Amino acid sequence: MIARDRELLTRLGQVNASIGEVVLALTAAQDGGELPANGLREVGQALRTLAEDMIARADELDTTAVVGAQ
Repeated sequence: MIARDRELLTRLGQVNASIGEVVLALTAAQDGGELPANGLREVGQALRTLAEDMIARADELDTTAVVGAQ
């Protein structure tokens, strides 16, 4: 496994380990029952960045597999 793949899995593991705490923090920060926009945005952007990085790596692997098969 290359270093980049290990790093992606490490980041995913960190998200998995901390997502419950993030949810609790967002819940505690609710104002009148509404989630805080900034906190929600920050979490969403972090998740999107990880997802985009994982999809980009999968695309690279797909390309490598197709090129290697020819």
